[in-house]
Formats: sequence, C-alpha cells, structure tokens
Amino acid sequence: MFGTYRTLLATMVIFLHLGGVPVIGAYAVFGFYILSGYLMTLIMQKNYGYTKKGITKYALNRFLRVYPIYWSACILSLVVIIIFGGKFVEAYHSAMIVPNDIKSIVKNIFLFFPSQSGSRLTPPAWALTVELFFYICIGLGMSKTKKITVAWFVISIVYTIVVNINGMSWEYKYFLISAASLPFSTGAMIFHFRAELPSIIEKLIGRTYTPYLLILALLSNWELGFKMGTLRDFSFYINFIICAIILISLSERKELPLISRKFDSMMGDFSYPIYLIHYQVGLLVLVSINAFGYELKRPDIALSLISIPVIFLFAWLVSKYMERPVDVIRAKIKSK
Repeated sequence: MFGTYRTLLATMVIFLHLGGVPVIGAYAVFGFYILSGYLMTLIMQKNYGYTKKGITKYALNRFLRVYPIYWSACILSLVVIIIFGGKFVEAYHSAMIVPNDIKSIVKNIFLFFPSQSGSRLTPPAWALTVELFFYICIGLGMSKTKKITVAWFVISIVYTIVVNINGMSWEYKYFLISAASLPFSTGAMIFHFRAELPSIIEKLIGRTYTPYLLILALLSNWELGFKMGTLRDFSFYINFIICAIILISLSERKELPLISRKFDSMMGDFSYPIYLIHYQVGLLVLVSINAFGYELKRPDIALSLISIPVIFLFAWLVSKYMERPVDVIRAKIKSK
C-alpha cells in the first residue's frame, strides 16, 4: 500500500519546484529514500537473493526501472529547448541547458550528478544519482542481515549528529550521498524489524486512520521550518521520523479505509513520471498561460495548482505507453 503515498510525495515536490512552497520537497525526497531503502532490501531478500545470478537480475531490473523513463524526460527537455529556445528555458531553470561537452553529455546519459552545477536536462535527477548509489550498495549486501543493517544505521546516525553539532551546511544534511545514508538505512531497518514495529506504532497511535493522520502531520510540519527559520533543520528531521512511521504503518497493510489496493496501485504508477517531468510540463503550462495575457513566473503557487492536472495527464501517458511495456520485460526477468 505505498502507491498513493509515493504519488503524494511526488506532488509535494511539485509544490516546491513550481509553487515555491519552502522545504516541503526536501521532506518528500527523504520520504522517497526511506521507502527505497525498505523496498530494495525487501526485493533482494524475497525476490532476487544475493547470488551472482540474483544480483545480475536485480541490477538489470533496476536499470529498466530507472533509465528508459529518465531518458524520455531528457528528450522532452530537449524538445522544449528546441521549441522555446535555450535562453528562455535556462531562465526558467538554470540547469535545463543542452550539455555542451563530453563530460556533461556522459553525466546526463548515465545519471551521474555528484553536484548541483552544470547541465541537468531533468533538474531533479541529482536525487536519482543518490538512489542508484544505494541501489548498488543494497544489491551488494549492505542490508543483507540485521547486524549489518544495524551497523549501517548507527554509522548514519553518528554522521548526522556530527554534521549538526558542527553546524555544517545544508548540503551535508540533504544533498550529499552521505546525508542520504540515514533514510536509506532507516528503510532497511524497518524491513528487518517489520514484525515488531507495526504493533508498537499501533499501540502508541492507533490503527485505522493512522496513515492519514501522519500524512496530515507531514504536510503541515513544513510550516515550522518555513516560519521559524533556524528551526528548519529541526522540522526536517521531525518529518523524517514521520515518514518512517508512515512506512511502518503502511508496510503490512493490504488495504486502507477509502483506498482500495487497485486504486493504490494505479496511483503509484504516476509517481516516478511526475517526479521526472513536472518541470518540463510546468514550463509548457506557463507558456500557455502567458500566451493568454496572464503574467506568471516560476515559482508561483498558482502555476503549481494549474500544472498538477496536466502533469498527471502526461504522467499517465508515460506510464501507459512506456512504463507498462517496460514492466512486462522486467516481470519476465524477475520470473526467470
């Protein structure tokens, strides 16, 4: 029951990038990381195993999951740049520029963005570099056993404490691969202790509407970081904890009140395309609105609200005509 949750996180990213709602996108990215840590550990344990054959199948399946849709998003960016011109698109987002040297081309093809500088045809793709790094680590056994996972989790906590005690910049708390170790290891920990954790959460909070209450807290807590300034980091880690509890609450559920399994699966199909194409579709919406005499720029909350239905439409098209055919291939690889 993670589909609706994933798409909610992707929508939060839209509100940051197109709407200018502070901090909320960072909360969502760490939520994605926790979920990925859990799911990658689960599929390695349950579907693939740690044999050479299992790791190879896992790697190929991850490749097919990530790259075809990512490359489609890059092509969409190139089309937008050709139609509207490089300077116009660069003014919209400084990273949306055509790679002009071999190094930049290679980075954009293979999703290697260790820093925020230079060309990124799909601006949020830096987070996929982080995801790929931990996909590799988990595939090679970083969360294979409870002991290894606990050690990883403890090291991640120590890193986070050191970074905050020393007043290091936001980059060390959020953007770097080392910063993402905490949410990924947390997701892996939740997998290994999934038998005990849901009952603990239910005793503390309840069961029936727990996910809804927690998601409401997740959506509202950004205001603390936005209004309190120096407490932004505090609210960021509070939301990290909320995301972890949401994952625990959802991990063993087949259905939720008001959300069927079928609907949840359908909603989940939108999340990855939304994350990759929202900038491009937002630009198309912005140009269309301005053509009718309305002056909008990014970021603007009106732009995000108007863009969301169009982004979902594009995401549905990507899911139907690209993701689903690729999923057929992925299912064959998994079943062999």
